[in-house]
Amino acid sequence: MTGLLAGLLAGDDAALPARAPCGARLERLAPAIWQIEPQAPAGRPLIVSAGVHGDETAPVELVCAIADAVAAGALAVRAPWLLALGNLAALRAAKRYLDDDLNRLFGGRHAGKPRSREAPRAAALEDAVAAFCNRHPGALHLDLHSAIRASLYRCFAIHPMDEAAPLPAASLRLLAGCGIEALVRTGAPSPTFTAHSARRHGCEAYTLELGRVRQLGAGAGGEFAAADACVRALIAGLPPAPGAAPPIVFRVRRELIKHSDDFRLAVPPDAPNFTPLEPGAWIARDGDTTWHAEPGERIVFPNPDVAPGLRAGVLVVAEPVGLGR
Repeated sequence: MTGLLAGLLAGDDAALPARAPCGARLERLAPAIWQIEPQAPAGRPLIVSAGVHGDETAPVELVCAIADAVAAGALAVRAPWLLALGNLAALRAAKRYLDDDLNRLFGGRHAGKPRSREAPRAAALEDAVAAFCNRHPGALHLDLHSAIRASLYRCFAIHPMDEAAPLPAASLRLLAGCGIEALVRTGAPSPTFTAHSARRHGCEAYTLELGRVRQLGAGAGGEFAAADACVRALIAGLPPAPGAAPPIVFRVRRELIKHSDDFRLAVPPDAPNFTPLEPGAWIARDGDTTWHAEPGERIVFPNPDVAPGLRAGVLVVAEPVGLGR
């Protein structure tokens, strides 16, 4: 293991130069967070983040390999770019998080967790996005993750904005070019990184779920070749290659919020994301609250092991796509 990733794991993020061979200038805003300014900007401002969960390693490897290509002169930066690696301490410890789920601390929620080791990192990421978006409004934010479970759609995305608004056709083409097979739209307030960049700074933001959690060093392989190529094209100021088909679009109908340790989930541990639910079937129970499936519902992110107060699953339904320009 060499390059940026090896340096990050060793506690050193100095593997990136202050200026890339293409002439782009790299400014370190915080540990493992860089603002990269090309000499002659072309293309849409871009935020690429990964490692918000420390056990989601393949996206980190993908992003570090792209950064190494820039440092080596193999990839020219043409679009203004914010590169952010998330939970460094958890990544080094090979854990999802140390004290609190980092992706539940954005939108200022970290202020309510003064003893959390994740809170300062959430604040640093928010500050970096604010600095970048103040200089480059209208950015595209791609936050790269991996799902805990398998999925009926191997790569899918979450769009944390009003599901009633028309989807631009260009957005669906972008996601298809990243290899995204399904898109979940949710308008509910959320403490996630992409929800913060979208609602606070007006970014077009997507959480990309690329395959499953795996061991560090297993590599992204060919499984995420489309996402890799898409990010590289955007950095170079080029349109991504077209995808095979636009993603199937779902909207969130309900969330399963775990309120106590009595929460019980009826979904089997090996059930993949987007598993269809039989109408009327018992889904979960928490004290006097019981959830039953409604027609057309599928479950995404079922996880009974979250802390009380957090989401233990999302119930989605397919929706017709209204396209904007």
